[in-house]
Amino acid sequence: MSKQCPIFGRALYLDCLDCEERLCMRKTKYRSLCIGVDQSYKNTGVSVSADGILKKVDHIELEHLPTNSEKRQELRKQLNKICSKLVPQADKVVCVIERIRLRSQGFLNIDYIKSIGALNAIVVDVMSSYGITVYSVDTRCWKSQVVGTSKPMPNKFGVPDEKWPTVRWCITKGFRDSILVNMDDSRKSKGTFVKNGSKWMYDNDASDSAAISMFWFVGEHDKLKQEK
Repeated sequence: MSKQCPIFGRALYLDCLDCEERLCMRKTKYRSLCIGVDQSYKNTGVSVSADGILKKVDHIELEHLPTNSEKRQELRKQLNKICSKLVPQADKVVCVIERIRLRSQGFLNIDYIKSIGALNAIVVDVMSSYGITVYSVDTRCWKSQVVGTSKPMPNKFGVPDEKWPTVRWCITKGFRDSILVNMDDSRKSKGTFVKNGSKWMYDNDASDSAAISMFWFVGEHDKLKQEK
């Protein structure tokens, strides 16, 4: 005997043994969910991908806070809110962050390593409190495997050339509105462009976090390093 599947509309055996999805028996919305984080003391990008599909592109604004300590506290607060909402929605939740660059233009920047390391510690501590494993991935690796290139690309929108391929990728995924920021009330001119009489900029931190979140689904897992 068989019955009609309420989700897929096809006939199944009563015990549903021939149904690989078994969505009607699952208590969570997604099988696997990945939180991508692009760490920054100005604007930390946080995005979510689920079952191989980019779902949310966003950021945590930190630039207005006067000290790095306050910025880390705010980051902890917002990540707690995000995790409490996401964990019940998936069978498995992981987090991927951008690996710290030990050298920049051939130089070892100790201050940079310390400051970003402190942000990473906040991410790892919050995620671990929800049972979420945190992995890091090299910048060039996620760019080449998710975006398709790690090479700079010129553009007319004021986006840094090395950031534009990821911004463009995010736009092609349908998230232009999520990364487009109105700058009419800001004196900032670098990185902005004018359209229809208004000043705008693309949030490359949010874009980066979007691509990082997708690495879990399309990238090579042997390139990931667990952060503890």
